[in-house]
Amino acid sequence: MSKPCCAIDVHTHVVPAHLPDPVAAFGDIAWPSIQHTDNCHAKVIIQGKNYRDIENACWDVPRRTAEMTGMDVGCQVLSPMPELLSYWLPAKPAQILARHINETIAEMVRAAPDRFHGLGMVPLQDIELAIRELEYIVGSLGLRGVEIATNVNNVPLGHPSLEPFFAAAESLGAAIFVHPLRPVGMDRLVGPANLEQVVAFPCETALAVASAITGG
Repeated sequence: MSKPCCAIDVHTHVVPAHLPDPVAAFGDIAWPSIQHTDNCHAKVIIQGKNYRDIENACWDVPRRTAEMTGMDVGCQVLSPMPELLSYWLPAKPAQILARHINETIAEMVRAAPDRFHGLGMVPLQDIELAIRELEYIVGSLGLRGVEIATNVNNVPLGHPSLEPFFAAAESLGAAIFVHPLRPVGMDRLVGPANLEQVVAFPCETALAVASAITGG
């Protein structure tokens, strides 16, 4: 008899198969897009450049659950690819992007509720919009919480301007998963690109933790 899958993976990201096109409503902004190269592979294009090559497990539930079984993973907590958080976009387009990604994650959870839980995203560059989207994530989509970055356009998590968002998350019982994004110090790293994950991400996370503590 094969052993049951029991591992829980709380750090696994989703990229939708397609993203909405905002050009007609908002003009030419730094909007991410998905460029499919075949049925199983795609590129995430950000600011006109290939940010990452991805496979269809990023959005395809049967493919993802098959891979989970092969890795003895019983459950995944799905969250957006961090670069898609898009805090640098204008707030309203960012909310539209967040809504699309949140509904994609909710659909994946509904397709396999015994295998997935979901965390959404919010436009934290606008606290009021972020709170409204968090309420929709938890109240309407039934997701467990939200993923946020370690900084919001260089504003640390301990800054008083973010306190209303954290209060809203607490009142909703929403989990918050903090992920490093666009870390400081990259100009001082010399060597392979993966030093960002190995060196800069832990430092960026430490700064976020310190700001949360010292900011009260």
